[in-house]
Amino acid sequence: MAEEAAGVEPRIRTLVATESDNSGGYALWRLHGADGRLLLQFDLLQEPDPIWNQLAADLCLLARLADLRRHPPGYYYVHPLPDQRDIAVPLPANPRGLAPRTIGSLK
Repeated sequence: MAEEAAGVEPRIRTLVATESDNSGGYALWRLHGADGRLLLQFDLLQEPDPIWNQLAADLCLLARLADLRRHPPGYYYVHPLPDQRDIAVPLPANPRGLAPRTIGSLK
């Protein structure tokens, strides 16, 4: 995922997915830089540009695998966010994920 992300936007350090429906599906929602700043937010009612397809597919698979009710935060490199529908996946260049001060402001 890190290589795919860097290939389309080199500043990406954290990917955020959100549950897209009640069946456990996820959608790529936001991309954040190293300082936690929002780089891009997708319109969930539209499909992202095809350049994001592989990255979105990998992120959504990881989100479905990481059931945060059964695994502690950080397991599978997935972290919960204040909104229980959202998860964050920090890329290897940003192993600590979003800064705690940033997480509360992501609503």
